[in-house]
Amino acid sequence: MSVVVLVNVYGANTNDSFSLPGTDSQAAKDLLAEQFPPEQNGSSPIVFHTTTGKVTDTANKQAIEASHAAIVALPDVYSATDPFSQQGQGQISKDGTTAFIPVLLGVGLSDLTEEVAQGVLSAADPAVQAGMQVAAGGPVGSELSEPEATNSELIGIVIAMLILTASFGAIVAMGMPIATAIVGLVVGLSAIGLLGHIATVPSIAPTLATMIALGVGIDYALFLVSRHLANLRAGMDVRESIALTTATSGSAVVYAGGTVVIALLALAVAGIPFVTALGYASAVAVATAVLAAVTLLPALLSLAGHRITALGVPRFLRRPPKEAGKGLAAGWARFVTRHPVAAALGAIVLFLPLLIPFRALEFGQADIGAMPTSTTQRQAYDLMSAGFGVGYNGPLLVSVQLGTPAVPSSEYTSQYNEAQSLKGQLDQEQTSGTAQKQSLETQSSDLQKQQAALERQQSALESQSQSLQAQADTLSDEQAALRTQAGTLEKQAEDLGIAQRALARRQAKLEREALVLERQIGSVTRALARIRVQERATRAELERARKPGARRTLGTRLRRLDRRDASLEQRLAGLRRQEQQLRARERGVRAGQARLLGRQKAMISQAVSLARQAQTLASESAALVQQKQDLEKQANQLQLAAANLQTQAAELQTQQAQLEGVQQQATTQQQQAEQLKAELTAELTQAGGDPRGTDPRLVGLQDALGGAEGVAVVSPPQIDDDGGAAVFTVIATTAPASEATADLVGTLRAYTIPQAIAGTDLEAFVGGSTAGNVDLAAAISSRLGLVILVVIGLSFLVLMAAFRSIVVPAQAALANVLAVCAAFGVLTAVFQWGWGLELIGVDTASGTVPIASYVPLMMFAVLFGLSMDYQVFLLSQVDHHRSLGEGPVEAIANGLAASARVIVSAALIMIGVFGSFVLNGNPTIKQFGVGLAVGVALAATMVLTVAPAVLTISGKAGWWLPERLGRVLPNIDIEGSSQTAETSPAEATAADAS
Repeated sequence: MSVVVLVNVYGANTNDSFSLPGTDSQAAKDLLAEQFPPEQNGSSPIVFHTTTGKVTDTANKQAIEASHAAIVALPDVYSATDPFSQQGQGQISKDGTTAFIPVLLGVGLSDLTEEVAQGVLSAADPAVQAGMQVAAGGPVGSELSEPEATNSELIGIVIAMLILTASFGAIVAMGMPIATAIVGLVVGLSAIGLLGHIATVPSIAPTLATMIALGVGIDYALFLVSRHLANLRAGMDVRESIALTTATSGSAVVYAGGTVVIALLALAVAGIPFVTALGYASAVAVATAVLAAVTLLPALLSLAGHRITALGVPRFLRRPPKEAGKGLAAGWARFVTRHPVAAALGAIVLFLPLLIPFRALEFGQADIGAMPTSTTQRQAYDLMSAGFGVGYNGPLLVSVQLGTPAVPSSEYTSQYNEAQSLKGQLDQEQTSGTAQKQSLETQSSDLQKQQAALERQQSALESQSQSLQAQADTLSDEQAALRTQAGTLEKQAEDLGIAQRALARRQAKLEREALVLERQIGSVTRALARIRVQERATRAELERARKPGARRTLGTRLRRLDRRDASLEQRLAGLRRQEQQLRARERGVRAGQARLLGRQKAMISQAVSLARQAQTLASESAALVQQKQDLEKQANQLQLAAANLQTQAAELQTQQAQLEGVQQQATTQQQQAEQLKAELTAELTQAGGDPRGTDPRLVGLQDALGGAEGVAVVSPPQIDDDGGAAVFTVIATTAPASEATADLVGTLRAYTIPQAIAGTDLEAFVGGSTAGNVDLAAAISSRLGLVILVVIGLSFLVLMAAFRSIVVPAQAALANVLAVCAAFGVLTAVFQWGWGLELIGVDTASGTVPIASYVPLMMFAVLFGLSMDYQVFLLSQVDHHRSLGEGPVEAIANGLAASARVIVSAALIMIGVFGSFVLNGNPTIKQFGVGLAVGVALAATMVLTVAPAVLTISGKAGWWLPERLGRVLPNIDIEGSSQTAETSPAEATAADAS
């Protein structure tokens, strides 16, 4: 019991991560493990569904984003993509009612515990609180959706208790096999749990081992207790009976259990680690059941003594005693030995209809769509199927090894450079055109103002000319002086205006430069703030991280952020210096404007002085006449100036037309730039945002995958940092367990991928859980014949050595093969054809369930071993009666009569135990339950019908062995020939009781 203590200390460990050496899926898995460690664990979609509104509604969107933030914050989560982000395109269904977050875990499948998985699902509680349905698929969903088998075990034990009670007629006797089997089962499961720490044990192995160990444990104890009770009824002492029972039936139990163990261990010849692990795990359970039967049970029998018949059932439930040679078993034995041909043909004819579906048996894949609808894994499966398509439940991962690193394509590089050049040119032209347009607008405004001023001056001069006509002669000299001074002032005013306009343009330009600098400083400041927030977050993660790999990754990220921080600080300092220089230039411009303002004031003062002089001259009549003449001349000059202004205005209109042409050209270039940008965006989107994804090799493979028949979606390539490896996610249009999906895997490997990578240095492998199941089925199909031959060959040698016969093992092998094939036929009809599938609690959209590829292989090994058990128990009885000197036919009849009731009881117990596991929610366990229950019933039928019939027909030849072969083979005495004399009374009693 030390193993039970150890498993309670260290815990049981199972792992569904198996290798398939030499397969394409294993090569893909190895590449993922090397270049993309988290991807090898598989993605776990956390699915969100709303029945009111859409997931994009404000409340639902906030709830999903809060769930995403909580999931990302979990320590065991490597990455999780927000469906509302740019990277999350395609994660929202077309009808808007379903979205999912693909979660990659940082822990391997062997380290994924229920606590970790529940933590991921519980992180989506904000969405649950918002009224949405949330379910988990992938490894997380699988860990949370393991159906409990407790009810199945209890029901199987109850059925066995009823059969044992009816067989023994006493409660105490019934409890012996049950107690022994349970102890053996507990020890066996503990040993399997500990074995998982040093070897890979599938998660289904404990359940399968429970089915087998519980059945064989009760059966083996049944044989021993039956022999012990027969000895006691014959008057044998308790201790003597226990010793004799252990030496005879105990030896047969060890031999029978050995055949089952050999059959299970023979699965190793398939060379498939998953199947081998199931074999040795089940073999451990059988071995502990045998040990419990030959060690614990004798101790319990000794403790019970004659009280083994205590607590008997009521008299009316007891079987009445039968006379010697009477009873159903004896009658059946006489019929078979008197009519062997009819008995054998009748059994075979009965089996023929069951063999018809066997021809249609196909190895399929495990189908989550057959899991109970109450499990989160099935709910996620149904939601993903309805929202996105069934193919999303089992994506294919195409791993690519590049001989030379991926680089952006020359076309992409050329387009990118062209876009950058065009962008720079447009920016320059836009800046120049804006400045030129503003200058033209300013000049036009000035010309219009000058034109208006000239018109007003001309009107005033004409009026003055009329009023000053009489005074023109007297004022001519002074008027000339005033004209000279006015001209000088006008020239100064014009120069002052030009200077002011120049300073205004400089001021506007400096203000624009200052605005650009302020924006740049703000952008750099914000980027610096973000970088420092990321630095603090990364340092916090680094402090929390415990795994070396995570700490290295975070350390690298922190150093990269520090370098970025320093770069931004340096850039910010440079911008600050530019800002200071710009402010100094602005101060210079303002100083110049102040100086011009002072000159303008001085000119105004001078103009006032001239006005005063003009007023003085006005009093002189002679000067007024001269002034009139000067005014007329000035009017003529104004007309000439107006003509010049009109010429300048025409030139400005010409320049404006030319500018509009340049702007039209710039608009055309802008459209070209936008089109080029759209093309680059489309290429980058197809490449997943990584320019290296435009590598022609990857683009060609991506296009080929997307164009394959049966492919719904192909994701952009995910490329590793070195560019030496990439991975595509391929979504099929059909379900993961569909035959069409398996065909798609074959098509991609045989045609699509080889044609796409021909002439390149790429190597591509199709992997993922779906492809792994396809490879597992193919591997089992290719090696099934070898396993069958090895199991049959070993069993043949074991029986031939035990019973010194050629016919005995030959008939056993043929009978067992026939029974197993018939069981396969029933399995095919129920699951593959869907006959009565709903009766065993399976609800699928298609009404059928693919038969998991390893189920028939395991069934063959288990059923062949169990069938050999019944053959051993029957033939050992026949051989025992032969050793008493009985003739061949008499020995067969008495041996069959002696063992039939026990074999029937054992078979019924097996059928009850195996059949009870149909209640298990796992569809694969249901397949084992149906197949093994039916197989045991058929095997027992063959043992009780065909085996004695063939031996009867063979006569003495049935026990013939070539002399040379007899000398080579070891002489094995299953029940101990030295005990013949002592056992004969008990055997006679057992035979009569039957």
